[in-house]
Order: sequence, then structure tokens, then C-alpha cells
Amino acid sequence: MRIAFISDIHGNYDALRAVANDIKKSKIDKIYCLGDIVNYYYEPHKCIDLFIKNKIKCIKGNHEKILFETLKSQNKKIYYAEIYGQSININSKKLRYKHIFFLKNLKKKLTIKIKNLKIILAHGSPWSENTYIYPNFKNKIKNNLIKYKADYIFLGHTHIPMNIKLNRKTSIINPGSVGQPRNKCNNACWAIFDTSNCQINFMETKYNKKKLIQSIVKYDGSNSKLKKYFLN
Repeated sequence: MRIAFISDIHGNYDALRAVANDIKKSKIDKIYCLGDIVNYYYEPHKCIDLFIKNKIKCIKGNHEKILFETLKSQNKKIYYAEIYGQSININSKKLRYKHIFFLKNLKKKLTIKIKNLKIILAHGSPWSENTYIYPNFKNKIKNNLIKYKADYIFLGHTHIPMNIKLNRKTSIINPGSVGQPRNKCNNACWAIFDTSNCQINFMETKYNKKKLIQSIVKYDGSNSKLKKYFLN
């Protein structure tokens, strides 16, 4: 079985659509998303529509949690808009009931079994969507991960691709980010896992960023945090 893993879309529909097209060409049997469909950029509704149409299985990220906080509290909306930009305000204008329903029903973690493989899918870590696990993680993180006794643990959140073997049994994989890569890559990042030989292939998909950049300038022109990823 060939499985595509994507993560951290962040409302970047042009990147997601380009990756979806590449996935169609790659003889993929299943697609899993590791969370963070929303926030930062401006077309979360189109991203969720693509997920629904293509029956992509997804888990909840920390930005889905943030979204629901902002929908309940104006103070939270103001607070997070200062951090993540105008996407926070745009969410409430563009997301409809079907989109909210889709996000509300996402699980925080999934455990799947394929043949003899136990695979855990989480956003930040199996115990918290807010935990950042970088390649230089400390022994405390390693020991916590080993406790789950999985063959593979797929994570998102950091936006940085990673493939590290903890011990003889467990490997930690991060496919990187589709919508906002942070590994000095200007393309959309994702990964293919072939269960027949347990091979991980990290992928990059080029896409036209013109519309995205125009939207950043339009909505968040003064937000240097958003500019730095795509306006270099």
C-alpha cells in the first residue's frame, strides 16, 4: 500500500490543490492529513471542500483548536489575529456549517494497523497537539514516544520533514508542511509511505504562489511573519 501523508495546510489552497494533483499521479491508495487545515492563509473553505470531496482522513491540529476558541470568544479572535493575521477573521466569513462540522468531528489521534504495522498519527505528539518535536529532541521526548510501542509515529506541527529511528522498532516521521514549509523549501512538502517495503519518500510540489502572495499583501501586508515564507 502506498500512503500519502500531508500536514499543516493552513488555508493555502493553491499548495494543497497542487499536491492533490501530484498525489493522483503517484498511484496512492490512501491519504492522511496530520492536522492544521486552517489559519495563516485565506482559503480554508476550499481546502476543507477538497478534503471532503477526496475523502481524506484527517486528525485535529492545534490550529483547529484555536479556530473553535475564536468562534466562541471575540477576545480570543482579537488575540489570535495579532499572532496569525487576518485569516482568523476571514475564517468566520468563509467557513460554513459543513466545514465546521467536518473540523469538529476530527479526532486528536489515530491508530491504524496495516499488516503487522502499528502506525500512530498525531499532530504535535501522541499526548499533545501543542508539543513541538524537532530532530534534536531530548531523551525525555524519546522515552515518551517509545512508550507507545508503535512501528511508526507520524507527526506534523513543526513544518519540518523528519525521519528518525528511535530504536529497532519505532520510527518518527514528519512529512513537512504543504502550506507553510519552514525547512528553507519554497515548495509544498509531503511524503509517501510504501508499506510493502517501509520506504519513506519525501516529496516537494511546485505551485504558482502569485495569488497567495497577493493575498498576503492584501490582508497582512505589514505582517513580516507571513511575508518571510514566500516573499524572499
